[in-house]
Amino acid sequence: MDFTIKLTLFYIPILIGYLFVKLYQKAESINKILTKILLNIMLPILVLQTLLTAPTSTVLEVPAIISITLLIHILGIGFMLIRFRTTETPNPKKGALLLCAGFNNGIFLPVPLILMFIGDAGIAVVAFFSITQMTLITTLGPLIAAHFSGNEVKWQEQVKKAITFPPFLTVLLGIVLLAFSVSIPLVFEPLLFWNGQITTYLSLFVVGIGVGSKFLLSDLRAAVEAIGIRQLIVPFFIALVLFFAGLSEVTTQVLLLQAMMPPAVITVILAAGFDLDHETAATAVTIGTLLLLPVIPFFAVIFP
Repeated sequence: MDFTIKLTLFYIPILIGYLFVKLYQKAESINKILTKILLNIMLPILVLQTLLTAPTSTVLEVPAIISITLLIHILGIGFMLIRFRTTETPNPKKGALLLCAGFNNGIFLPVPLILMFIGDAGIAVVAFFSITQMTLITTLGPLIAAHFSGNEVKWQEQVKKAITFPPFLTVLLGIVLLAFSVSIPLVFEPLLFWNGQITTYLSLFVVGIGVGSKFLLSDLRAAVEAIGIRQLIVPFFIALVLFFAGLSEVTTQVLLLQAMMPPAVITVILAAGFDLDHETAATAVTIGTLLLLPVIPFFAVIFP
């Protein structure tokens, strides 16, 4: 019964977010505000909390976490490039599909799932994953987009985004506090508990808004190919790597879950910003997210 309740509470915020964007004309502006609150306030608090309480094994595994995070992204891009060798695909569509195959949803879907199925300890792994991913998104992402669009990359802006990414700054703060053996005062525990709960369901609500606002069916076949690489082929190879990596159970589970995530909404933003085929990107994000949702009930078996 507990699992059924958790599953219901997972789907309901997504459905509410989807209906919200369909019924309320200003849903996009609300979504931007909620995203800023999550990224700038609530998620950093959650990251700081988990870093200060993270097991030593997670800290020691940071180089492996970063390496496998890089592999998750590079494999998606590499397999998509191989696929292009057997197809005639226009450059704007190539760029959009490469972004979708390479960059997955690293925060808004994984965080609720990890809190539900793995526990708070997994958030520390998410922090290092998201920092590595943000670095790739702000460097490799524009490079790919510019190559297939002919537009110029504004490197100064991209570097600024990477170093001011709130979870990155939070990790730096966490490292300093750990060095001085600073712990979280008991008086803040109720606040931290509710921050975790609200972050979970608000993230799912934002996912629902994203699905509703980006819902398109442009070149479904190409989008499904990118999704197949992103959500089937890459997780298979990452599972093999993790099997032999000898990492802790929590780190292994989080990285496998991250590898299974659909394309990130930011791929649509990047594609649109560089005049790529953003409609195909939006289709991949939508279909990838919708295809993931029926799989979630099996996570209780995958992540016992």
